[in-house]
Amino acid sequence: MKPFASAVVLGIALTFVVPAAIASAAGPFLAPHRAVYDISLKSAEERSGIKGAQGRMVIEFLGSGCEGWTINFRMMNQFFLAGGKSRVLDSRSSMWESGDNDKLRYVQSQYVDSQLQEEKELKAELKDGKGGGAISKPAPEMFTLPEGVVFPVNHQLKLVQAAIDGKSRDETLLYDGSDGANPAIAISFIGNRKEAQAKPEDENISGIEGQPGWPVSISYYKAEKKEQETPDYQVNMLLYQNGVSGDMTLNYGDFELAAKLANLELFDAANCKP
Repeated sequence: MKPFASAVVLGIALTFVVPAAIASAAGPFLAPHRAVYDISLKSAEERSGIKGAQGRMVIEFLGSGCEGWTINFRMMNQFFLAGGKSRVLDSRSSMWESGDNDKLRYVQSQYVDSQLQEEKELKAELKDGKGGGAISKPAPEMFTLPEGVVFPVNHQLKLVQAAIDGKSRDETLLYDGSDGANPAIAISFIGNRKEAQAKPEDENISGIEGQPGWPVSISYYKAEKKEQETPDYQVNMLLYQNGVSGDMTLNYGDFELAAKLANLELFDAANCKP
């Protein structure tokens, strides 16, 4: 896979990594929020052809367990290449997942140098642990989903609960729509709990004071290639108990991007009416 194409795929997948908890009677609480990250190149192998990168990623998480969850995402990066060339990659998506985690709608668009390269639009539904859906863009297609698959918010609920319970590993068959009809295997490793900070050092970041967190590493594999040694991509982050992610590292194999949390705004949580 070419570096720019892989960057799009991981950018879309990241949409479903950051929000990591749901309000429940006895469980963790997701804080609706808008997080902005500054992107830079952390490392790159010579074969990638990438000499530098700069950009920004914005993730907005809205909704509740009664009305459903909406995740809006955009990541725009300028990649500096050998020979003095550069390219701008702009990835945008929006996903809605029902409050009971059994329905999903997903739209995505990808631009390279301001030119539209690809559009996706689909919907999916689960029933009794399995299900299917319909793709309308780029071409009409019906598909089925295997037993045991879960949607992104439900996966993240499972992940954050595992962290709270002191577990160190989670494996989930995940469907997020970013790869068309194909689910992925997400294998997560959870580190030791980090106690809450009294106050963030950056005044532009509010809402994580008093929140404990966990270092989390999530590796994504194609469902039919679980035994492959190297994941398709990997995300490392500090995951706070209220569902906000701190600084991240995005590993594409041939290169890594650093995503530094630059601004965070929390929104009021919706009250579910009886």
